Amino acid sequence: MENGKGRRMKVAIVGNGNIYKLAHIHAWQSMKDVEIRATCDITAERAEKAYKESGAAKYYMRMDDLLSDDSIDIIDLCVPTHEHAKLSIASLKAGKHVICEKPMARSLKDAEKMLKAADKNGKGLYIAHTRRFDRRWRKIKDNIGRIGTPMYIRRCERSWLPFPADSWYWDSEKSGGVLLDLGVHCVDMVKWLFESEVNEVFAKGKMIRREAKESKTYDLATVFLKIEGEKTALVDVSWAFPMAYAPFYSSLDVVGTAGRIEYSDKDTNPMLLVKDKIEFPRYSPLLSTDLNAFREEMGEFARCIEKGEEPIVTKEDAYDILKIVLAAEEAIERGKAVKI
Repeated sequence: MENGKGRRMKVAIVGNGNIYKLAHIHAWQSMKDVEIRATCDITAERAEKAYKESGAAKYYMRMDDLLSDDSIDIIDLCVPTHEHAKLSIASLKAGKHVICEKPMARSLKDAEKMLKAADKNGKGLYIAHTRRFDRRWRKIKDNIGRIGTPMYIRRCERSWLPFPADSWYWDSEKSGGVLLDLGVHCVDMVKWLFESEVNEVFAKGKMIRREAKESKTYDLATVFLKIEGEKTALVDVSWAFPMAYAPFYSSLDVVGTAGRIEYSDKDTNPMLLVKDKIEFPRYSPLLSTDLNAFREEMGEFARCIEKGEEPIVTKEDAYDILKIVLAAEEAIERGKAVKI
């Protein structure tokens, strides 16, 4: 893929932690026509390690230095949620296209600033809602018409958050807790499958694990969505699901006027009983997302940048998803339903 200047597009991956190691690095390395030009992390050890394992030409520890590199076309942000807006806006102002991990931002105000920066600078802003690129969910989407009109969806994403108590994930002001971290995936899937607007949200949150209670951050949330056309959805997300099952898995139940679709990635994997533990051999380190989905996602974003097209999940879609999830957060705090 060329960027219009007669050369391959070059990407810099910013943030060389968890999602970088699990998914993004493998996705970019599998794409022959996009070059990993640089890596960037505030931790020297991570930045240098990522630079060596990615085959990048250089690494940075300061964002300002990275953004002054005129050879870089795309900034791939794998940074904590509360850094999304600041780094996206800085990158867009520097004339770079931006691929940013979900959720779009921690607040709607920040997300609005991101939208304005993208439009003002004429650069692409792509929010990585990976579920839409997963071949399993795409197959379900392709076949959903066979069950008539979908009327009810239940979507669960459950995990045992493996990070220590001082991780930014346990700071609700930075991460939004499980509701924002996993809830955006579920709400996105509901909107995608229904192709309908959410009108009202009610939610309840719980603090189950010690880390959650000490940080006053919800690690389990249940969200009820009222959707146009008398449709409804139930979203269940958890960071507190026992490790005896799997570090991360999901399930989906869609009920239509003429049938039903049910899928659980946990149930599609063989179960092993080993002494006092239950284990599931996994085809992916992120069981709720096939790793091929990240390659498909990055590939589409790169094609959209090259051709000036919109992806299957636009930045406006990502903003709407964020609005719904933040309304659920408000519903938890107020103890009553919130209209969208």
